[in-house]
Amino acid sequence: MAQHPFKTLGILLLALLCSGCSDVNDRNRLVVYLCDSPAAYSGVNVYIESVEVRRTVGSEGGEAGGTWVPMEMPGRYFALMELVNGKMQEAGSAALPAGSTYDAVRIRFAAENDRLVVAGENFPLAVAEEDAAVVVDFPAVTMNGPDRPLLFDIDVAASVVEDSGTESGYRFRPQVSFVDTDACGVVQGGLQAGSAAVRSRLWLRFVDEATGRIRSTYCSIDPAGAFFMRLTPGEYTLEVVPDERAGVRPYSTRIAVARQQITDLGMIVLETNGY
Repeated sequence: MAQHPFKTLGILLLALLCSGCSDVNDRNRLVVYLCDSPAAYSGVNVYIESVEVRRTVGSEGGEAGGTWVPMEMPGRYFALMELVNGKMQEAGSAALPAGSTYDAVRIRFAAENDRLVVAGENFPLAVAEEDAAVVVDFPAVTMNGPDRPLLFDIDVAASVVEDSGTESGYRFRPQVSFVDTDACGVVQGGLQAGSAAVRSRLWLRFVDEATGRIRSTYCSIDPAGAFFMRLTPGEYTLEVVPDERAGVRPYSTRIAVARQQITDLGMIVLETNGY
């Protein structure tokens, strides 16, 4: 196991931001990205109607109670189950006045055309009006020149709920949280099934030994077996939890996560069934 310190996890976001910029270097631009804590579904595909940020009271141009400022959206469709292992998607951006301060984002999910895929079967995913708009606070950001990326995580397992009152029996109640990348560390590595490449998504669980909190993801198919997870500092048990069709045995190990460091687990070779 190796730990490689790096300046800040925000570098990952800044690199993504810069890669999408034109030749014009916009300053004082706030950019909102989404990622996903996945669940045991084949797909959760949603549309977003609008993204806004809240200008604080006393900020330049701010009003009592704060002012919501709309952001430009490069796209409205989000395949949430694909936004794992370090993948993110831009939800909105805005060039904002120098000196102005912002402390929350408001994301409004569309009430139509959202879909849930379970074992290859496609279901409509209901979104009630009272659940559509989600406000998430974040530490106040004052625009003072550099572009500022912000990352938000959608917890799919908590967001998709069973509801017999809907057409499909499922409802989307989005649970969104701010990810403080500066306070996190990263765990990364790969999985291999004996001497062969992993051919299916394998579930990984990270259990915080101090709190019992569980964070989950699954490994990639391309590149085969790769995984990436942001975690708060602490001691964790990593568990690989394959289903019975995967042909490999469960695996666990203890790991330590430090702030602003990458814990690189290298290639983990899983024992195959029958050996």
